[in-house]
Amino acid sequence: MHAIERRTPLLSHRPYLFILLGQLISELGAALGTMANSWLLYQATGSQVAVGEMWLLYFLPSLAVQLLAGPYLDRLDNKRVIVFSQWMRSAAFCFSFLFLTVHPEQLWPVYVASLLNGLIQPLYVPSSQSLLPRIVPKEQLLQANSYLDSVLRVVMIMGPPLGGAIVATVGGAPVLAIIAVSYALSGTLLMLCPYTPPLHREASQRWVVMFRAGLRVFAEKPALIWLSMYAAIVQFAVGVTLVLNLPFVVDELLGTSLHVGIFLAGYPLGYLFGSLLVPHFLIHHKQMVMFGSLVIGGASFLALGFVHSFSLAVAIEIFAGLAAPFFQIHCLSLYQLSVPQTLMGRVLSVRLLIIRVTMPLGVWLGGTIGETVGVRLLFMAIGTLVVVCALPGLFFSKIWQK
Repeated sequence: MHAIERRTPLLSHRPYLFILLGQLISELGAALGTMANSWLLYQATGSQVAVGEMWLLYFLPSLAVQLLAGPYLDRLDNKRVIVFSQWMRSAAFCFSFLFLTVHPEQLWPVYVASLLNGLIQPLYVPSSQSLLPRIVPKEQLLQANSYLDSVLRVVMIMGPPLGGAIVATVGGAPVLAIIAVSYALSGTLLMLCPYTPPLHREASQRWVVMFRAGLRVFAEKPALIWLSMYAAIVQFAVGVTLVLNLPFVVDELLGTSLHVGIFLAGYPLGYLFGSLLVPHFLIHHKQMVMFGSLVIGGASFLALGFVHSFSLAVAIEIFAGLAAPFFQIHCLSLYQLSVPQTLMGRVLSVRLLIIRVTMPLGVWLGGTIGETVGVRLLFMAIGTLVVVCALPGLFFSKIWQK
């Protein structure tokens, strides 16, 4: 297995660089895809429900894959799984682009691409997170996660404005071709990553046995389950905003597709600077800092409910992004440091299942209730929920016990 010498800089290590570049290009495709698919549906239907249905089609079937595939990921080569995932995504968006070029009035290819992308995501994310501890020593994991998050946020900053500009110029379908190329190139770079898989793998076991082994890790380390529950609350709020962001900018702030792109870039821009600060920010009270970042995130949703200035709304998103990595990066690093490598795939899959199961509920809420109660009121409601849930975490020290 390739390992980094302790004094070797991360950015000089080839396996880590290939992962960094591969995921960077992948996130460019994901950022463009979010913008293009949402815009195509909203412009064709004018309905938040249609956008919500697309996201539900992405999330709901993927939960079943997450549950069933998780235990088997520890028996597969992580590198091959993520390469396969990227190439399958490329094929899905390529099909969507080609069909919409011939039949632009049809919308079902957008739903198909969203469905296939959702089915692949449960394989890609745990495998990519499990691969990193195999090539990076534990004392450099926090820095490695921070660098990776920083680079990915750069792409997320560029993606929405770029997607908004392309959509405004030539329409949404051409963006789908760029997405297909991005995923194909990402898969190729990850395939070239010089990584040697472990020589010994687990003997074949029943799914139930493997799944229980993953659950025992949570029973032995209750802090992990608490952190996952808090992350699930955040993902519920994110699910709501997936549907609300576009109508908020277009209808409430009277913006265009370019304004939507700029607004969506605000959060990752703040996250970029926050993730660069994390490894250099000496934290003696991780609990206070991590849960403090969640309180700030909830307060940002509350603030958006009152804002009528586009510039101020973008500034709020940047500030929320600046605080977010102090929870997210430390949370992921704690998992990677606490979980045995042989159980990493299934434990991270269970974590992702806990987190993602709340997002479809948020998407449904944003798509249905949002049109009834209004975008602003719903922003204020989810902001209040996040703040109220996060405040006890600042002081309840038992959740920090391993």
